[in-house]
This record gives sequence, structure tokens and C-alpha cells, in this order.
Amino acid sequence: MSNDAKAAGLLLRRMLTERAEYRAKWQYQQKRRSSSDMNRTAVAEVITQYLWAEGERHESKTARHMKDRVGRALAGQVMSPETLEWFITAFEMPTEDQRMLEEAYLHGMLPTDLPPADTLQKRQSLPRPQRHRTMMAFERRTIDVTGRAASHHSLRTIIACEDGVDRYPCFLSPRMAGIRVIHGGRVVTPYRPPVIEIALARSLREGETTSLEYRRDFEQIGGVDTEYRRVANGRAQNLGIVVQFHPHRLPSKVWWATWDAHRGGNVVEEQPVSLDADHRAHRFLPYMKNAAAGFHWVW
Repeated sequence: MSNDAKAAGLLLRRMLTERAEYRAKWQYQQKRRSSSDMNRTAVAEVITQYLWAEGERHESKTARHMKDRVGRALAGQVMSPETLEWFITAFEMPTEDQRMLEEAYLHGMLPTDLPPADTLQKRQSLPRPQRHRTMMAFERRTIDVTGRAASHHSLRTIIACEDGVDRYPCFLSPRMAGIRVIHGGRVVTPYRPPVIEIALARSLREGETTSLEYRRDFEQIGGVDTEYRRVANGRAQNLGIVVQFHPHRLPSKVWWATWDAHRGGNVVEEQPVSLDADHRAHRFLPYMKNAAAGFHWVW
């Protein structure tokens, strides 16, 4: 049993059971739809149908042969580069998941956790359809000596999903004292509270990108803060999330977590984290999709 096959098999099992879009593909082929346990016959059928559609099916690859080959791959026993490619293409995996699988297969490297996806029980209600997608984002929440959020700095690159994208909607906190666009646009009249719009420096055509940077300041009212969560209603890529604490007001414990709602709700998963030398909690995500994720802490 090779270490790379073992690591790739483990990661494949996690992806095919935890990712809603992958799980839906093999569950559709399952005879007993109510079962949530991964069925290697159903997984093999997804790959078989893909190969038939692409004209790559060979007579030597019988149903039993395919089931056995898929089963050995998922068990981490034997996996050829061709078999790995079948999984990637048949399940239409995006570049980020493909890279993680290749790292596992070639170097035995497994991510400590999968990027958050499909944790939201109900999609966040948006005041208007989202016409862009986030390609890169950096979010830094600063907590002051009182234990409250003092400011939030955002830097992002977006890509237009259609022609004529000239505004970026920004959700506001009830405690927000002001917002300042540093570059990439200007604040215009609120569209509908609690949302304002940033008029972009130029109108985008489909596929064009632009970057913008802005800062929000908060009023020092109410109790102390105990969490910051970032919500992605669609798919957002390359996210850096930082919570910066004041050196004279540090939390006793901090966790990285995912939630099932954009506000309130339940913690889906969590893991303890340590602050760095600059008193920051930090996490980089290659992507997140239909999920809420961030940090929560106790004082």
C-alpha cells in the first residue's frame, strides 16, 4: 500500500461524502436513495457514465472491473494516475480540489481540513442578485482594548459574471460608524438598509476583474464581541481571514469554526487555534462556497 494512494483515497472519501455537489452525483445512482453512506457501486457508475459519454469506455472495463478499481482507489490500496483523473473529471472537480488531490497523491500531503462548503441551511437573502464572484479577499477584523470590534479592513478582487457590473453591495453592521473606500470606487446612496453600494471605478464586462479596498469603523456600544464570521453565498476564492486582538485584551480561547447560518445558528465544526506573535488569529482558504466560517472566542 503506497502512502500517496492511501492519502489520496482518504481525501477522496472525505470529498465525496462532505461535498454536496459530489455527493449528489453518486447518490443519484444509488438504488436506496435514503442512505448517506458512500456506495462504491454508485461512485463507479458515475465514472462509467462519464467515460461512455466521452467515448473513452473500453470493453475490458466491465461493471465489476470498474467497481473493484474504484473500491481499491477509495480504500487507498491502489490508484493509478488514470484512475485519479477519472474521479476529477467525472465529478467535475474545480482546480482547487484537483490540486489538493494531486498533492495528496504525489506527496502524501493532506489538508488539515477541507475548505468550508455547503454549511448554510438556508441561503442568505440578498437585496439584489449577485452579479460578481470574489476571486481574492482579505478580511481583517480589529478588536480593541475594550473587547469590541473597532474596525474592519477589506481588500478584494472581483470578476463580473455578466456585462454592466458597476456596483458592489456591502452589508453593514448596526454598529457601523462609517465606511471609507480607499481605492477602487466610491460610496453611493444606500440601496436598501442594511446594504450600501460602492460604485466601481469603471463598469465591468463579463469576465473582467477589478479590485477595491475599503474600511469600516464601528461605534463602541453594546457588549464585547465574541466572534467574526465571513459568509459566502456563492463561491469565493483565495480568502485570508484575520482577527487582530489588542495586546492588553487577549481571549482565553479561540476556535476556527463553520456555522449553518449567516447569523446565529449552530456551529457545524470547530477547532482550537493559537494566536501568533502579533496577537492574530489567521486562516487562509483556497475557497469557500455557500458557507459561513470564521473565528469565535471567549474572554
